[in-house]
This record gives sequence, structure tokens and C-alpha cells, in this order.
Amino acid sequence: MNTEVHPSHQPYSVWGLPGTLIWGLIIAVFFVATQSIVMGIYIGINHGKAASSDYGKLVADLQYNGQVLSICTFASLFVCGLILLGVVKLKRNSNLKHYLGFKAVDLKSLKFWFLVIISLIIVSDLLTLLLGKPIVPEFMTTIYKSTESKWLLWLALIVAAPLFEELFFRGFLIPGISSSFLGPVGAIVISATLWAAIHFQYDLYGMATIFVMGIVFGIARIKSGSVLLTIGLHSFLNLAATTQVFVSQSL
Repeated sequence: MNTEVHPSHQPYSVWGLPGTLIWGLIIAVFFVATQSIVMGIYIGINHGKAASSDYGKLVADLQYNGQVLSICTFASLFVCGLILLGVVKLKRNSNLKHYLGFKAVDLKSLKFWFLVIISLIIVSDLLTLLLGKPIVPEFMTTIYKSTESKWLLWLALIVAAPLFEELFFRGFLIPGISSSFLGPVGAIVISATLWAAIHFQYDLYGMATIFVMGIVFGIARIKSGSVLLTIGLHSFLNLAATTQVFVSQSL
């Protein structure tokens, strides 16, 4: 079954499990391709005379270059975001606003979920300190130091990344998977797992933390029906993390 019921009782269709996974994979391929093309252009402009044997090392180094990361993030948002919107519209009887969850939430819900995220950030940081791990991962410090335009990195992390990731993981994946036998619980777990998996630059502890955040974002999406809420929560989370990097570099 791949039909959900809108509060107005008008039925709207979503891609079922097979369609969601296939289209999700296609969008992921375009995501990787977009980042690879941007990186290739960057190498061509800045290292045009580099030997082909050095290309692999350049690519590996640029993965932790904040300037390149920022450009790739915005390019992925533009290209893959448009593809995602097109995929939703391609589904017969779909409704873009309903499908992706473009819905405002009341102030009470907003306060509640932001309080949940703030509490999780505090608990996570305390646990990190107790385990003797750095609050700011080394790769984040490297990315921040390597960024020529710090404002561009801030925008990429606080605006572009949360916007695309939430539209894809909570906006697109959750409705499609929820409509299958896996239900909302399965959709939340799968979307959180996949979201954590793309953050491979973190260690297992960091990925586990992201998984927990993904579970919370998924619950917020299901309970509120709003991806706008999770975009806001995600942006706030990234703002807190980026601020920690900034403070650590200023001390």
C-alpha cells in the first residue's frame, strides 16, 4: 500500500518501499556524481598541471578541505534537491507539500522539540567528556582551518546540508518506507541508519551519536508531520557544533 490520507481526507500517493529505495539510490548516485564533478573542476582549476598519478591523493586531501566541502554541499543541494522534487512530482496523485511535510508547527511543539535537542546536546557532550573523547572531532578542526571563506562554510553547514539531508532522509524516505510493512518505526530506524552511514568521516562513537539524533528527528517528523521542524532542529544542531569548532579555534 502506498497511499496516505491527508487531514482533509483527500488521498495522496507516495512511492512505496521499492520505489522509495530505487529512487533514493538514484538520488544518491547523483549526489556522489555531483560532488565528484565539483571536486574534479576544483582540481582542474587549482591543480591543472598535477600528474595523473597524484589525482587520487588530491581527491583524498580535498575531502577535508572546507572550501571544497562548502561548494560541494551547495551544488548537491541544487542538483539533487531539484531531482528529489521532480521524483515526488512524478508520482501520480502525489502532493509535494503533503509528501515532504512542508507544514508549520505550533509554538508549543517547537519549544518541546528544541528543548529535546538541547538536552541531547548537553548529555552527548557530557558523555563525550566522560569517555575522554574530544568535543570537537579532529576532522572538523581540519575542515574549519582549511576554509578560506568561513562564512561559506557556516552557510553550508547550517543551511544547505540540513535542508537537503532533511528533505531526503526525513522528507522523502520516511513517508515511502512508512507506507510499507515496515511502518513508521522501520522508517525511522532505516532513515537514521542511512543518515549516520553517510557521516563516515566520524568514528563509530560519532556515528552512533548521529544515529540517535536521527531517531529523534524521525520521531519529530512522524509526530509533527513536518519536515520544516526537522530542518530547524538539524540547523540548530549544526550551529551548535560549528560554534564549538569556532570557540575551540579562538582559545
